[in-house]
Amino acid sequence: MEQNLFTLGEIKGLNKSIFYDTIKDLPSGTIIKITPFTQRLRARGATLSEESTSRYLRFARNKWNMGIDFQAQGKGVYKLQRGE
Repeated sequence: MEQNLFTLGEIKGLNKSIFYDTIKDLPSGTIIKITPFTQRLRARGATLSEESTSRYLRFARNKWNMGIDFQAQGKGVYKLQRGE
């Protein structure tokens, strides 16, 4: 079921909605560090852990087909790449 969270035209779950709303307007090349990014999501009302944030970053391309990829840059750091 997780692979369909973003492909059915409706985002299900508060944490996933907040995650999507937060990243949808970030420019390509944005560097994301897990701890501050998780804190930003929590400030917006999400209740996810840092591990969940990391998993969301990996699933954004591989399972949710959002047109966004996050390339690992090292421990807890990712770089946003938009599909062009």
